[in-house]
Amino acid sequence: MTAPSTGQPTPDPKAGIERLERYLAAESESNQARKAAEAFADRMPCLTWAERQQLLRLYTGERLAEAQRLRNRLAQQEAAHEARERLRGRCIKVALLLGAVSAALTLWLIVGMVM
Repeated sequence: MTAPSTGQPTPDPKAGIERLERYLAAESESNQARKAAEAFADRMPCLTWAERQQLLRLYTGERLAEAQRLRNRLAQQEAAHEARERLRGRCIKVALLLGAVSAALTLWLIVGMVM
């Protein structure tokens, strides 16, 4: 789709909303990871400033990496589920087709015996 006055493609509102949702989710996740890291570091008052900063960086990074691994695992499970559903649909279609062929063949044989 193009904008009538500029000839430029018009942005897809749905795609824009999805990008915004992903951004907001990532920001929320990052903020939660930072807060959890700070709460963890607060339990260790003996840390120097540099040690605290390193702990915050490592803890936050590890928590975000774990969240990414979880998202990847969920995406794989969803893809596997969709593949199973497609296969199930194909099996049902084949079963229905075989049933119809069997019924037609049976009817053809019955009609042939009668005549």
